[in-house]
Amino acid sequence: MKPKAMAANPIIAANPIEESASRLSKLERIKKSGANPYPQWTGRTHTIANVLENFDVLAAEQKEVVIAGRLRALRGQGGTTFGNLEDASGRVQVFFRKDNLPADLYLRLEKEIDLGDFLAVYGKLMTTKTGEKTVLVTSWRLISKALLPLPDKFHGLADVEMRYRQRYLDLLANPESMRIAKIRSNVVKWIREFFDHRDFIEVETPILQAIPGGASARPFKTHHNALDVDLYLRVAPELYLKRLIVGGFEKVYEMARCFRNEGIDHAHNPEFTQIEFYWAYADYEMLMKLTEELLGGLVERIYGKRQFEYEGAALNFKAPFPRLTFRDVIFKETKIDLDKVRETKTLKKEIEKYLRTIIHVQQATFSFAGFNSFSELADQLYKYSCRPKIIQPTFITDYPAEMIPLAKRKEDDQSKIATMQLVVNGLEICKAYNELNDPIDQEERFHEQQALRERGAEEAMWFDEDYVIALKHGMPPTAGFGMGIDRLLQVLTGSHNLKEVILFPTLRPK
Repeated sequence: MKPKAMAANPIIAANPIEESASRLSKLERIKKSGANPYPQWTGRTHTIANVLENFDVLAAEQKEVVIAGRLRALRGQGGTTFGNLEDASGRVQVFFRKDNLPADLYLRLEKEIDLGDFLAVYGKLMTTKTGEKTVLVTSWRLISKALLPLPDKFHGLADVEMRYRQRYLDLLANPESMRIAKIRSNVVKWIREFFDHRDFIEVETPILQAIPGGASARPFKTHHNALDVDLYLRVAPELYLKRLIVGGFEKVYEMARCFRNEGIDHAHNPEFTQIEFYWAYADYEMLMKLTEELLGGLVERIYGKRQFEYEGAALNFKAPFPRLTFRDVIFKETKIDLDKVRETKTLKKEIEKYLRTIIHVQQATFSFAGFNSFSELADQLYKYSCRPKIIQPTFITDYPAEMIPLAKRKEDDQSKIATMQLVVNGLEICKAYNELNDPIDQEERFHEQQALRERGAEEAMWFDEDYVIALKHGMPPTAGFGMGIDRLLQVLTGSHNLKEVILFPTLRPK
């Protein structure tokens, strides 16, 4: 017969206000008794994982262990009480028996302790009749009193809004959220190992920048009081990393926090993490091979093979990945040939003609509002009409030169740039290109971007005079790469929403 749950320790109270009042009352009673409900000293000798891994040896020696953690279950009957204690390494059963404890300690268990409290438990190891590894408690101490109850352990924390706002409860209630958080930590570690092993040097560049360069994006603006100047949170570390290539580094990377003052949806968060690296004397063909090695290896570490299911599709990360040109992708879907349509007005007319051939639902996703240049229109057309249909890991190459002002033109076709983008299940995972190291060409393209800004293109790049000066001192042929860690984790963990892989996503204040 299973012991009944102790009435004084419900998983969650029917009335949260009464539950909170009850816990506060217990806290006051503990303080009046002279005990400290929040002591500094724990006295832990073993993690729970240590105990379970070395259980047979410790049990044979009858050696006392001291474990500490959060009380996740408590069920008692008569003179015996079983509970579950949990730390970051695992969970173990603890057994409180009235005959093994001082009388006051056993009574205090029911009068003072609630689920969610942190305890330090002293005891010896035993195995129950059902074969469960257990700590037979000889003494215990309260080391942190919880004043609010945890979510129902049987139903988890189902409210999505609350999960994102109160991630600490989400992690406690939903094992999948903890699994994703740990995968993220490992993936970041593995990426660093990958580049460190290939002799790349990790560096740090400014987050506060006078000119927000390196990407076509709207920045966040702040003010520095001591200098009395406006500064911007970086949208990308690119221009500073390439300054380091000018300065003599050949392989550099940064795991960078970046900020873009743009929309929020299932694939975008205004604060995000990305890795950018720059490799002197390399080209974008070499970077495609490196990308296949990196991502194929990550998938294999997580799944044991280079293929896994994501949103109903079997994604295959075995090299080589398919390659398609930007022109061919657009032409296949829309019959618009960007090799022939080179003027903004003409492209706009061709897009209008294309939109008349598709259903109204698709038309609703495409808007000309705020897009005033050839590059913006081509990008918008690609993002909404073509990219969502690319499922398997695929490199999209050779963008029109207007689309990326920092990329080098192809020698055999000056209208295109030597660039690639990896798309998986309709999501951009990374982008890379041969870096423009011709200072005259770069200066001209900055002027073109400045003209676009003056015509209202808020995401056009700013003119960075110091970067042009750096290029004039000479930068070797270089290839660069940027990959969003959040977007990558969204795919690798099978998460539909980016917020699942960011511990504290940006949300509208309540």
